[in-house]
Amino acid sequence: MALTRVGDILDPKQNNFTLLRLLAASAVVISHAVFLHSGHKADEILSSITYFNLGDHAVNVFFVLSGLTVAGSLAKSPSTTEFMVARGLRIFPALGACALLLVLVGAIVTTCTPTQFLSDTRVWRYGVSTLLLNSAATGLPGVFGGNPHPSVMNASIWTLKYEAACYLLLAFIAWFGFVTKRRFTWLFGISWTIAGGILFVRSGHDTTPLDQAARFWLCFSLGVGFYVFRNQIVLSAFAVAAVSVLFWFTIGSPLERIVSLFATGYAIVWLGKLPTGHLRSLTNRIDLSYGIYIFGWPITQTLMLVQPSISVWSLTLLSLVLAMAVALPSWLLIERPAMRARKPISISIEARIERLRQRLKSKPMHEMAQHTRSVQPITDK
Repeated sequence: MALTRVGDILDPKQNNFTLLRLLAASAVVISHAVFLHSGHKADEILSSITYFNLGDHAVNVFFVLSGLTVAGSLAKSPSTTEFMVARGLRIFPALGACALLLVLVGAIVTTCTPTQFLSDTRVWRYGVSTLLLNSAATGLPGVFGGNPHPSVMNASIWTLKYEAACYLLLAFIAWFGFVTKRRFTWLFGISWTIAGGILFVRSGHDTTPLDQAARFWLCFSLGVGFYVFRNQIVLSAFAVAAVSVLFWFTIGSPLERIVSLFATGYAIVWLGKLPTGHLRSLTNRIDLSYGIYIFGWPITQTLMLVQPSISVWSLTLLSLVLAMAVALPSWLLIERPAMRARKPISISIEARIERLRQRLKSKPMHEMAQHTRSVQPITDK
């Protein structure tokens, strides 16, 4: 039987990565529904078994798959400009629409008068901070104040700043030519040692932004590593079983946070090769994962507001159904058109940069901008 390598399944028609992202987004909604129903973080699924709860594991999946697919996108992009435009268009248009929708919903359900709500500076500050990827712990005046987990409008988006940072760091690495396998090996080996060391040494302490940065960089760069060594890494059920057993034996130890990331990463890429028939083609055409992820939390909070006695099972099911219902127009009307606009937008930006460069040619420091670096292909050196 022929061995399957990561490189064999990178074509979207040959993998389930979009489907897996959909399942991961759904897992986040489920995990948050349990939490928002009681207001107790300890109630989230798996929180009493593993260090990461169900939603945490799902977010780890997002970062691994993001590293893998984004590295491929970067390698194929003709310039870092187009790459960064594509990344920005993937995050911000739908996020902006989400923030606007939440302000509209807030104006309806707030305990404040319409005048009080609209004149409160927290309203426009919420929109600005959302687009700056810094509004996860903030709220709107008079909204969700009586919920079990009060006031927070959309905590799901707290991970987006780490995602954007990973994009920027990867583009920075490619810009400066760290694109050979040898250089990637050294760079990621050192960064994994540092990040893993942080998670190991800080085991048992309260989670800080430094812990989260180390965690997400391990996941994202692991995905990048899968792409870099796509022709060498074999995907096998035996290896999945081996890393799963290793993970099981580390549960409760300082190594758990590290081993679980690598075990989850390998297992999820292996799952990407399994045949799923029409589900694969359907999810490749309609990607609801991001919409479900960013709309799920506020939908659950709204349900808790209007029906505080709802059962946890009904809350979970309704949250999933409504998140999918909102994610569909988000994909069709915002996300997909935005992604299709990446080429004309990047061409326009590059043309402006070139005009500015021409103006600077007569200035003493024009040599600093003599050429545009393009993303170089990853080589075997």
